[in-house]
Amino acid sequence: MHDRQKPEYLAVARLGAVRGLAGELRLFSYSGEYSHIEGAQEFFLGGREGLKDAKPIRVLRLLKASWGVSIVFEGFETPEKARQLVGRDIFLPRSEASPKKSGEYYIADLVGMTVIADGANVGMITAVIEGAESDLLEIQRDLEERILVPFRKEFVGKIDEEKGELEIISPWILE
Repeated sequence: MHDRQKPEYLAVARLGAVRGLAGELRLFSYSGEYSHIEGAQEFFLGGREGLKDAKPIRVLRLLKASWGVSIVFEGFETPEKARQLVGRDIFLPRSEASPKKSGEYYIADLVGMTVIADGANVGMITAVIEGAESDLLEIQRDLEERILVPFRKEFVGKIDEEKGELEIISPWILE
């Protein structure tokens, strides 16, 4: 068993643009599911540094319509106040996050994994960055070198959560 600590809280959604006059913010669930957000007991709004400066926040309304989902927070019921929250993440305890299906991973669990290529340790994942076509794994090779690898099946092989290892099957991408 790998001793890497899994985060207690996970980012489950991002707040989008203000909608209407009642402080509604568009809500984009990272899993595509919303039931875990609707039923949340403990709710944290990420600050400028994500979870490091997150604050508990109370939801007044979660609205679903044909155009999508929006949310209104206590104390942010005007467009001007709600605009301060655009782009922030919503965090829930791991136990309340959307359940993973077979072959799925929480992005937060990839950070800190050892990267293996051709059976050798070649680095560690230091971040997962949202990319246009796919997420990008930031891999630290040594103290100075960090590279980005698309999180795609052409490059990433087996992910062993138990060992905390991620396999790169196209080692040339690390050059």
